[in-house]
Amino acid sequence: MAWERVQLPESPVARGFLDEVGTITEALVRLAEAHPDFACLVFYDRSGREERLTLGRLLARAGAVRAVLEARGLQRGGHVLTILPTGAELVAAYVGTLLAGGVPALASTPTQRAAEPAAYRRLIGGMLLCGPAHLAYCDDTSAAILRAESAAAPAGGFVGPADVDAAGTVRERAAILPDPDDVATVQFSSGSTGPPKGIRLSHRAMLNNVRAIRDGLGIGPRDVSVNWIPLYHDMGLIDAFLLPLLCGCPTVLIPTTDFIREPRVWLAGLHRYGGTLSWAPNFAYALCVQRLREEQLAGLDLSSWRLAINAAEPVLARTIRTFTERFAPYGFRAAAMTPAWGLAENVTIATAHGEGEPRIETIDRAALAAHGEARPTDGAGIESVAIGRCLPRCTIEIREGGRVLADRRIGEVWLRSDSLFAGYHRDPELTARTLVDGWLDTGDRGYLADGDLFFVARSKDLIIVAGEKYAPNHIEAAINEVPGVRAGCVVVFGVVDPDRGTEDVAAVVETRFAEADDAAATRRESALAELAGAIRSHVTRTTGLAIRHLELVPPGGIRKTTSGKLARAATRERYAAAFLPG
Repeated sequence: MAWERVQLPESPVARGFLDEVGTITEALVRLAEAHPDFACLVFYDRSGREERLTLGRLLARAGAVRAVLEARGLQRGGHVLTILPTGAELVAAYVGTLLAGGVPALASTPTQRAAEPAAYRRLIGGMLLCGPAHLAYCDDTSAAILRAESAAAPAGGFVGPADVDAAGTVRERAAILPDPDDVATVQFSSGSTGPPKGIRLSHRAMLNNVRAIRDGLGIGPRDVSVNWIPLYHDMGLIDAFLLPLLCGCPTVLIPTTDFIREPRVWLAGLHRYGGTLSWAPNFAYALCVQRLREEQLAGLDLSSWRLAINAAEPVLARTIRTFTERFAPYGFRAAAMTPAWGLAENVTIATAHGEGEPRIETIDRAALAAHGEARPTDGAGIESVAIGRCLPRCTIEIREGGRVLADRRIGEVWLRSDSLFAGYHRDPELTARTLVDGWLDTGDRGYLADGDLFFVARSKDLIIVAGEKYAPNHIEAAINEVPGVRAGCVVVFGVVDPDRGTEDVAAVVETRFAEADDAAATRRESALAELAGAIRSHVTRTTGLAIRHLELVPPGGIRKTTSGKLARAATRERYAAAFLPG
């Protein structure tokens, strides 16, 4: 793939456009009607092919999708699961659902998340809790997988691009405009290892978050957005698609699988289109450092890139340094790296680094462990990266036991903003525990210092791999199914791999094999090797994840509490160091 330059059309969208609309639907319709010839959407792949889509063509295709969905029974407030790879059809399906007054919910295609159809069926089966009025808009491959699992069959049936093509020309109709507080999207949490949570986002909250990011980061029509983040991810849907589109930015979308196979396509897109704005989890920056050879980079120019947002998983100081050093000769500026933090319950991000280079400090390990204090030190310690200050109309507090803590005290991160979600779908109890008096319990732990938020850990022990969140207990359940494992005696956790720039899945598993004498040692080692292979294979087959670190221990090898429960923290502390590289 050669480095090429392509001129994108100048944006005709006024900077204040977003302040004049009350819903996502109204924003999309008004934008398309005012600027139908603006070819602002570009789909670019690793072979160098591109497809440009004008707002007028997008609205026309979305109208055709809407007509077919309504013919299949979609009514206002009904849910549509959309399962398509990044491309023009996916964005048309999203907009078409909104035009009909429906609620879109995007899911990953089988090849993007799950290694086996069974894992994919469980994922979608959990998502189909949307209610009786739902449909699935997907290609033939996804439909075939879903049809094989009766529990995952949508009540309204399957609709695909071929159905829309066959329907032919449709009569143009006015969009069904919702109220600002109606649900605009159900954003599903990562759920390839268990049923995902449906996060209900209102039109008002989504627009408020888009405006906050626009104002906080100074995004406008002169920016060019280039992204590969999957649109079923909140960062993909909001930050890579809706945010730049509604701000009037030319918006370049790259298939996620193309980036994973060939990371160079991301940088090629930034070079080709003069990208100024892009979002990615920490692992993606590390991947570019590791996978791209110098001879592949000759001629690359990243000088236009002003906002390289690093979010969705812990931001590592090492990754910031290595990426900046590696790509500085190609025009990348250290100040472009922009650590940020957020969660789907706040639509997307709530904090972001401002001007200048990222803030990195070293904190004392002993003070952190013994006193819960982030005390800076000039000696050895833990490097901590500031993940930004609050965006407009957002407030953060660090609490412990309901008490607000002072600067540099570690505690629970609580958030209040005008972008908060409307609740978890069909789970009022979880909603009540998470949303308290207008504040969101984020489940993260961190500290504040001079207005900057620093992330420390996740209270709920979620594992984040390449920006995706996974619940350890679901992986543990899969391991417990393997013959030879002592059921209920498995602990799974994440271990940060600084070279890969993301977390690895680690598991400590008690087996039924006791310590053996010399005569039986060879047979035991052979049996353990076979068991390890079975565990790795079963976990990959059932969850789509790979266990990178596996420790098999004899009965009693995992510590328990006095009540017989697994001592998770103690197990993690005992084995985590052994799993670190080098």
